Amino acid sequence: MSDDSSYRVATDFSGKLAKPPWGYRQWMLTGNPAIFFDHLANRFGDFVHYRGAFNFYLINHPDLIKNVLQQTNKNFDKNTPIYRRFANAFGNGLVVSEDTRWRCQRKLMQPMFGHRAIEQFFPVMVASTNEMLSRWQARPNQDSSFDLAPEMSRLTLEIVGRTLFRDNFGSASEKIQEWTHTIDSYSAKPPIPIIRDLWFPSGRNRRLKRTLREFHGFIQEMIDERVATRHGDDLLGILLRAQDPQSGQAMSHTQIADEVLGMIVGGHETSSSALTWAWYELTQHPETLTQVFEEIDQVIGSRPLEIEHIKELSFTRMVLDEVLRLHPPFWFENRNTRQQTKLAGVDLPAGSIIVMSRYSLHRHRRYWRDPNRFNPHRFQPKHEENPRSSYAYIPFGGGPRICIGTHFAMMEMLVIMALIGRHFQIELSCEDRHEMSAATTMTPKHGVRVIARPRAS
Repeated sequence: MSDDSSYRVATDFSGKLAKPPWGYRQWMLTGNPAIFFDHLANRFGDFVHYRGAFNFYLINHPDLIKNVLQQTNKNFDKNTPIYRRFANAFGNGLVVSEDTRWRCQRKLMQPMFGHRAIEQFFPVMVASTNEMLSRWQARPNQDSSFDLAPEMSRLTLEIVGRTLFRDNFGSASEKIQEWTHTIDSYSAKPPIPIIRDLWFPSGRNRRLKRTLREFHGFIQEMIDERVATRHGDDLLGILLRAQDPQSGQAMSHTQIADEVLGMIVGGHETSSSALTWAWYELTQHPETLTQVFEEIDQVIGSRPLEIEHIKELSFTRMVLDEVLRLHPPFWFENRNTRQQTKLAGVDLPAGSIIVMSRYSLHRHRRYWRDPNRFNPHRFQPKHEENPRSSYAYIPFGGGPRICIGTHFAMMEMLVIMALIGRHFQIELSCEDRHEMSAATTMTPKHGVRVIARPRAS
């Protein structure tokens, strides 16, 4: 990877930040937003002023992004239209909370998501995946195709549900799937001001509000039950027992409900999207798929999958890293300037919206050779492009607000990849071009239809 730290600021002849013409504004509303921001960065530079309904600044350079997310992160917050809508719908959880509340929540929850702590959820991941594979094995026609995307979504939802609620998830799984489907449908289109706000009297918004009431009611029932039975050993029980070591303060039940809803809504989308893209890419690159199979066979063989095996799946991890580079599920990030702030020598007014597109950053030609090519080997430890310590690669964000569930998601995806790859050969059922959809998450627009045939033992 290049260590060139210079960035290209888009300017017109007056020396001010360039402002793309009106046609770009129409594209933002009607086109694919990830492609829009990528074109904006490629056409105008690493720092672009774009004025639409709000005062936007697109930044697409690792140093600028590091400045916003880490070095001067206190100058920015999440008081943006998108995060406000998220908070109105899903509560004031860790994703959207700020300042003292966020610090307290993060401090309480961080120990639950460390490397060692999440290993207790490994058996849930294995059991849920094996149940899905048993359904695949029982299909009467092994040559029939199915859409992989909803299968991955159902599986990752099952895992996060069992992690949170243990046995109670089974009895409520169909209802939870229905609720999350409604929420996912709400998130399936780019956020357009006004009509996407919950107060707007649309049928979609009324359905979402009803769903959220029912979902919150279910979570509160689970909390009440855990309190009555002295909590339990699932993640919900751990949340209820968590206390600040200095003050002894625990989370309120409202706080816990907000966190649980956020985990369910966001906790399955990242993994399911990445897994769907992973198998799509592997079907397009048979040599890479063969390497994945060889590693799985060598590391696991005919033995039951153990936690120690996951740490040895280094090439499979590189495949997932490359998938997250090309197809980052949460493909964009945004911040609000708390007060007038200087960035790269430019004065940004208070209330400006800073936009960071992971999709564009991860394909920046200055930092990635042949950036649109699927090449897991670029993530080898000593490879010149290896970006693990750089803000050129931020699939889970960066700085103090990096996603708390990063380790959980990576272990979950490796478990699922290993078990699917051990038992099934995945093939695309057709050669149709798989178009990308970029809303809240980046997904294949029309799904990915595959044929899963049992591998010869």
